[in-house]
Amino acid sequence: MELEKPEDPRKMRKNRKNYVEGDEIVADHNITQDKFLELRSGFETAYIDGTVASNLAYKPQFISNNYKQGKKVLSSIEDELMVCDQFQISVAFITMGGITPLLQTLRELERKGIEGEILTTNYLNFSEPKALEKLNNLSDITLKMYDVEAAGDGFHTKGYIFKKEEIYRIIIGSSNMTRTALTSNREWNTRIVSTEKGEIAQSIVEEFNELWNSVYSLDYEEFYENYKERYKIIKKQREIAKSEEVPSVEKYRLQPNSMQVGFIVNLKKIIEAGEERALLISATGDCAILMTG
Repeated sequence: MELEKPEDPRKMRKNRKNYVEGDEIVADHNITQDKFLELRSGFETAYIDGTVASNLAYKPQFISNNYKQGKKVLSSIEDELMVCDQFQISVAFITMGGITPLLQTLRELERKGIEGEILTTNYLNFSEPKALEKLNNLSDITLKMYDVEAAGDGFHTKGYIFKKEEIYRIIIGSSNMTRTALTSNREWNTRIVSTEKGEIAQSIVEEFNELWNSVYSLDYEEFYENYKERYKIIKKQREIAKSEEVPSVEKYRLQPNSMQVGFIVNLKKIIEAGEERALLISATGDCAILMTG
């Protein structure tokens, strides 16, 4: 049976109702044809043929830290922040080491009036109160904390959502907002490039908004003081635990006493003799040990 020959892809593209000539609007996508073609080219480079030349701004990418190649996740986040119209960030952990390299960029966005939403969590009480306070002091940023204990579920998201006009660029993967995660750890992230009508972008933004609007997502004024006090207590406990000398395993290895050794030896003899039952009664003073077998 002869299979039907597929239609020429070029003809298919021209036959699509949302494909038009020139610089008119691509109706179904609400973007110019130039951007539509840039997205198509970037997709082809990223997922079909890496030798195809395309505009980096429209190409999905693998983003990681690699000091040999001079690559940092931090650089990619800075680049996106500098050109976006708005941003949303959802990460489990935020530390001063993570936000300090970004503060200059964030202050520039504050000057421009670029608004952002940042959602973090009290998971493991790891996020640093000082870092949260710094972010909250930026007038263009709204900060919330998702209470995992009240919610009864985990929270380990790492997503950075940037929007420029009708285009989303989303970095999603393994990087929290900590120094090592953004600069040196082996982290795996991908940058998604999509129109605002793209299914993946819509799903990610919907998930963020669901968490953001949850009753368990607390405003800064609701969570900060309690979280700061709890963080101090737990930090002190961790410091005490670290300062204590770790006991030697050999030093505290359990050893049988002479009575126990005698019992083991005699039990083996009984078993070797073919007996199936044995009884040990040991009076230790305050209590008695009864063993049967």
